[in-house]
Amino acid sequence: MLTIAALVLSAAPQGPVLSRLARPLPGSSSVLVEERVLDVASGRVLRRASVDGAPVDADATLRDALADLHRRNGKLHPSLVAQFAAGGAHEVAFWLVTPAASRDLRATLDDALAAGVPAEDARRLALRAAEAAVAPGNAAFAAAAAGLGGEVTYRDTLTPVVFVRCGEAIARQLAARADVDLAYWSSPVSLDEGGEASLAAMSAFNEWASRTARTDAVHRRGVNGAGVKVLINDTAPVATTNPFLPPIVAGNTGTVAAHATAVAGIVASRHAPHTGAAPGLAQLHSYGAAGDATAPQAWAWGMQQGISFGNCSWWNGQKGQIQFLDRYFDYIIRTFAVMLFKSAGNQGTGDGKVTTPGCGYNMTASGNATDNNDLDWGGDAMSSSSSWVNPVEGHDKPEVTACGTTITTTTTASPWIGAQGSGTSYASPVTCGIAALLAQTVPVLQAQPETVRALLMAGAFHNVEGASAMSDRDGSGHVDAAASQAAAAKGQFQRVVLTPGSFTGGQYSVTVPLVRGDETRLCAVWFSQADSAYATDVLQMDLDLTVWFGGTLVASSASAANPFEIVQFVPPQTGAYTIRLQNQRFLGASEPLALAWCTRRDAATNEVVVTGSKAPGGMANFEFVDVYHPAASFLGVLSITPPPATLQVGPKKVLDLGFDSVTDLSIQLPGFAGLLGANGRATAVLPIPNLPWLTGLPVYAAMVTIDPTLAEIVEETSPTVSFTIL
Repeated sequence: MLTIAALVLSAAPQGPVLSRLARPLPGSSSVLVEERVLDVASGRVLRRASVDGAPVDADATLRDALADLHRRNGKLHPSLVAQFAAGGAHEVAFWLVTPAASRDLRATLDDALAAGVPAEDARRLALRAAEAAVAPGNAAFAAAAAGLGGEVTYRDTLTPVVFVRCGEAIARQLAARADVDLAYWSSPVSLDEGGEASLAAMSAFNEWASRTARTDAVHRRGVNGAGVKVLINDTAPVATTNPFLPPIVAGNTGTVAAHATAVAGIVASRHAPHTGAAPGLAQLHSYGAAGDATAPQAWAWGMQQGISFGNCSWWNGQKGQIQFLDRYFDYIIRTFAVMLFKSAGNQGTGDGKVTTPGCGYNMTASGNATDNNDLDWGGDAMSSSSSWVNPVEGHDKPEVTACGTTITTTTTASPWIGAQGSGTSYASPVTCGIAALLAQTVPVLQAQPETVRALLMAGAFHNVEGASAMSDRDGSGHVDAAASQAAAAKGQFQRVVLTPGSFTGGQYSVTVPLVRGDETRLCAVWFSQADSAYATDVLQMDLDLTVWFGGTLVASSASAANPFEIVQFVPPQTGAYTIRLQNQRFLGASEPLALAWCTRRDAATNEVVVTGSKAPGGMANFEFVDVYHPAASFLGVLSITPPPATLQVGPKKVLDLGFDSVTDLSIQLPGFAGLLGANGRATAVLPIPNLPWLTGLPVYAAMVTIDPTLAEIVEETSPTVSFTIL
């Protein structure tokens, strides 16, 4: 019999279908189809779902299917059932039931931050609370497992997880206990992501991967990652002797490896020109992985050391589905406010599946692009080996893309720099390093991973393939450090903790000011709660996003499975835009939400430098700079009309100055238009009329780079600079 909710959904008014997701029901041959439909009359996003053509309540159907699957399997995850079918003993990760009265540990951390406690110390308070919360249950279960003849290989200190090596009979007996939520196969291996190109096959080595992400623009702003701590959790330790790396703090010992050292260099190399994304890191933390049970030890150590971000450019042989490590990292990210950056995997020429631990909802997975050994985005393309097939749970992966093809970076021996290979292994640390730049810019982001992800996705203007906002292979796009960092510096984000009472009429609204013609990306991010609510890792909150200017719908994003919504649009008018987040599901007591927005003005990387005499009768010197498009056409403009006036210079771009008679004059001045040099620079001289009444007049200057082959013609813009005639 249909539930009331299902009847309501099936009778919902018809309107434009915003999204449609078909996913197999767990443990079943049936397919759950869910659509999000815009009701034109009310402006609300409605849900409708069906299984085999019959209307259903999507949440109840999915919950019941999961419960039935785990009941039939005796609370063994399907991957563990498959391993036992082959016989023998295996290491099993038993995820225990979270006590109903347990306080959300993220609230402990957030309360400390609100009281002014620094991020590292606030996180340590949550770590101590977690230790106290899980110790009794983990100890009791470990004792029971040992009593049955299981070998307890590791008892975690921060999560309700105990690892036991045992056969199927003991595993099933332990899983039947009331305090067990779900039992997973614990993979014994940690593998470098396969598919990296042979070094011998490379004819050219990329110096530009980080700079393709515009990290050098952020470095020129004085931001290089200083004050932020990062963990390189790889298959082996990072070399401690490379002079181009910051000091390495090692959490365990072992033979250092080229792969780990290359990953470290992509994050933090101080070599020129092979500079990492965050060369100002005072140190790097390193921990070598050796199977699923090592990851909890690595991250417990790293968080005690004060890390806010960590990179895992490895996988454990599993892919395409949320496994133990995916759930573990989802829990760690949400609970302790750190972010895992993970390589999406190099399965693109095979089944294309994203690899564990990158299949979870909360970690940020990076796909791999090639920049063809230059800084111009025009020739960039996705690597054919980059994984892109979404997990069976239905959420989109990867979230972002970075360049990780034919990389030259740090090595384990003299001359300490060399060719290291290609793959998502080397894309992910670019994204990780950019996160450090954001956290230096706004230190509170060291404990706001959802905001960091929202800023990264909102700033990813570089569309490598597919739809501009979200597509299969590059996710939300190639990361753009300059855009994301500018948005962070301007405070273009909000982070709140939502409760059921946060929604008025089922919606939570935020108002943001936007400028006509200034293309905008806006991203809302939340996390899964990897506890016992559904006996697995699920999204307890589901929001749909619409953007309104007055009563006009401007943009929408309505995914049925993602922990984010993202839109890209050109504002039709200047003014206040209302972002409506519609509550489609809210199962917990509270959920953090981050909202970030980024505009083409934030992505502006051209520069105008004004020197010389700026007095009446003097000579002002101008330098026009676009280091990413040497020898390109450019145009410099002047104005005496200041912001908030804007000048439209294309269908998606504006300058922060107004058009006036000085602007009309400036575009005819010698040197204010032409070709940039091979170094991406051009100069001009402006004679200032010897008129005393000009003294005190403010003048504004900007530039654009022009590419006639583009539909929008204007390729890059600059921030506006100003000077006063003295």
